Amino acid sequence: MKIQWEKIDKFYLVLVAILILMAALVIITFKSVFSAYLVAYELKQSDLESSVNVNEEKLDEAHKYGFQKQTIPLEVR
Repeated sequence: MKIQWEKIDKFYLVLVAILILMAALVIITFKSVFSAYLVAYELKQSDLESSVNVNEEKLDEAHKYGFQKQTIPLEVR
């Protein structure tokens, strides 16, 4: 059985080439996504621990500034 290249439409050749390129793109994408997932999973929890220091005076000052400031009414003529 011999393939008759003259009778094969160019559309199918282009279609096969594009499908192969798209399959390679999908494989590379999944490989990079799953490798990033594995790297993220390997993070140590001790590296993520941090102490939270809250300055209550500045927090109260910011709250008062945001919610208790005087508004200037707009006079429309």
